[in-house]
Amino acid sequence: MKFDLNKPHDSIFQAILSDGLRSQAVLRAHLEPWQAELLTDELPVPLDRSFVDEELRSSQSDKLFEVRLRDGQPGFVYALLEHKSYPDPGTALQVLKYKVRILEMYAQGRAGRLRALPTVIPLVFYHGAQPWTAPGSLAEMVATKDERLRALEPSFGYYLRDLREIPVDRLASDPGARAGLVALRHSHAGGEEEKLRLLPEVVAGPPDHSDFEKQLLLYLMGVWRIPKSTLGKVAEQAKPGRGEDMVAQGFQEIMDLGVAKGEAKGLARALRRLLERRFGPLPLAVRTRIAGASASDLDVGFAAALDAESLSAVFPDLGLD
Repeated sequence: MKFDLNKPHDSIFQAILSDGLRSQAVLRAHLEPWQAELLTDELPVPLDRSFVDEELRSSQSDKLFEVRLRDGQPGFVYALLEHKSYPDPGTALQVLKYKVRILEMYAQGRAGRLRALPTVIPLVFYHGAQPWTAPGSLAEMVATKDERLRALEPSFGYYLRDLREIPVDRLASDPGARAGLVALRHSHAGGEEEKLRLLPEVVAGPPDHSDFEKQLLLYLMGVWRIPKSTLGKVAEQAKPGRGEDMVAQGFQEIMDLGVAKGEAKGLARALRRLLERRFGPLPLAVRTRIAGASASDLDVGFAAALDAESLSAVFPDLGLD
């Protein structure tokens, strides 16, 4: 998986959960103890699909895992990373929508499955600077004070995991998973002194020569903004004979990614202007797609926009008709 400088939190969250042992360590650390006891020892199976609303993909990242319960039934654990710097009061409603989509994906309209839906356990990971104050369930969002009406509303809650409030040693048993979660934990908050104290463990955590090692290093450079000289010394201590070269290569890649980001920003602005001139005000789905596109995708879109007769011809997968 390639690290995306435009979406660093999404990139590192997906990288943490891309390995079976790391994802198992994360889920077992953050499920309720009684929930973890219900699961077999089989590794969770990741499903390559996102359920997040298109307009929220700049501030949310998700991963769905299929798990096996000890009673033989299938189940799902849904991990959602909320990476705005403040709590979103609509999270419970969003989680409910995603949960319904997961169940619809599973059932596929088949009567047998609709009569025996699996459990979906939603975990919401948060690493913002402000304390989490959003409602923890849909029931908490209902305004009426009439207890008879409130009784009609199921809870539809989620399990919040505020990474800032969880001790480092309880984030995950796997060193690589723990290192990644520590990196997220201090992305919005935490002083320089605390980051420098944790840096050796974070750098040492991922397996040597792994893609995750490189991705985590790029995250530290792009988000923690540790000075090159400091990071080089710590990396050399953690990875003797490799650390300084790793950092030098990483900083070069960050510079290359920065150049690409600048190119993409200019292309995005030019594509928006061209489309607005030809087709008028752009719908949210189009603006969101352009904002998250790579330079190469924007180049393709720009070429298509020159001769297209409609927006749907430029973005045929958005269902604009």
